[in-house]
Amino acid sequence: MNMQNKKVYQSLWFWVLVFMFLGMLFGVLAPNYARNAKPIIDGFIAVIKILVGPIIFLTVVSGIIGIGSLRQLGSIGLKAFIYFETISTISLVVGLLFGYFFNPGSGMNLSVAQMDPLLIKNYVNHSSSDVNLVHILLNAIPHNIIDAFIQGNTLQILFIAIVTGFVIFFLGVKVQNYCLAKVKYLQHVMFKVLSYVMLFSPVAAFAAMSFMIGQFGIHVILSMVTLVLTMIGACIFFILVVLGVVAKIVGFKIIDFLKLIKDEIILVFATSSSESALGPIMHKLTKNGVSDSVVGIVVPAGYSFNLDGTNIYLALVIAFLCNAFNIHLQFEEYIMVILVLMATSKGAAGVSGSGFIVLAGTLSAMHGKIPVETICILLGIDKIMSELRSVTNLIGNSVATVAVAKWDKQLDMGKFLNVLKM
Repeated sequence: MNMQNKKVYQSLWFWVLVFMFLGMLFGVLAPNYARNAKPIIDGFIAVIKILVGPIIFLTVVSGIIGIGSLRQLGSIGLKAFIYFETISTISLVVGLLFGYFFNPGSGMNLSVAQMDPLLIKNYVNHSSSDVNLVHILLNAIPHNIIDAFIQGNTLQILFIAIVTGFVIFFLGVKVQNYCLAKVKYLQHVMFKVLSYVMLFSPVAAFAAMSFMIGQFGIHVILSMVTLVLTMIGACIFFILVVLGVVAKIVGFKIIDFLKLIKDEIILVFATSSSESALGPIMHKLTKNGVSDSVVGIVVPAGYSFNLDGTNIYLALVIAFLCNAFNIHLQFEEYIMVILVLMATSKGAAGVSGSGFIVLAGTLSAMHGKIPVETICILLGIDKIMSELRSVTNLIGNSVATVAVAKWDKQLDMGKFLNVLKM
């Protein structure tokens, strides 16, 4: 019994939870002081971003050098694309169905005239350019290599790493082996540094919870509890049922997998940022049976093209806005919503206020059927919704990486299952 308690108290996730609770308490008791905690979480995320760039770069380069053939690299990319599009579409349908059957927002009888368009001016101004898929792909080509790492632009770093990996791949076996040894060593060093930085995650969790409660107050969340609860239900359903089926096909239990990545899940929930766990999750997957090549390609790409939680949020919120403002969509229009979201949701990564920007772009693409001004009502609860989105995105990308690895025969199934049983 004492040993079990000792193990719990020695776990990082335990202290993250404790500091989350303390942060919420501080936000309630001293909201004026709690609002000043934001620089702490901003600083923590900034440091994580600095480390994530090199980690992605080193993991992708080592994966390409050690992959053996370019055909296999193309195989990983194609399978990841097929998986992303299939599961992303299912996540959109889940969001719409939960909105349709549970009717969050019904009875609110809000009027568009009550909304202040100035509150969402910045989101609307960015929506037309930032949500365009072609723009996102072109933006993956960096104008400045150093800036890509400083800004933590995942797609640009992935592009640089793939080009670097290809160059080394064609330089011959001796050069490949030399570079691979150096890259592996640097990769080990970066993960070690990351492990030290993660020791400060409880403090970051305290700051994030303090700021959220101090800035917005618990009453804001309670006032829209039906939407929040529906979002929670939709995310749980998607994780346990949809991803549960994927896990069963691959050969493991989703509950066991969630236990494996619980540290990263709690960290993401506390910080509302998927990026805070990007490095740790890549390290954990490569350490437990998933090949570097698959992790290096699927995880970074998934953060732009496999945002399951964001898809659920976008689809659910559109249904919520229809209910709250008494807007009626026909079945054909719901199909159009899914098609529009399949394109616009790809722009939800690497953009500040991405959820609102993509939502504004989606509503604009629907030619005024749902006025863009309606999203003003969501500003107060976007923080808690962001936490739900980020956690679901993390779990979705982690499962995707394991699934693609198994599909491409680059998963050490014995090692992976042994870890899950521990």
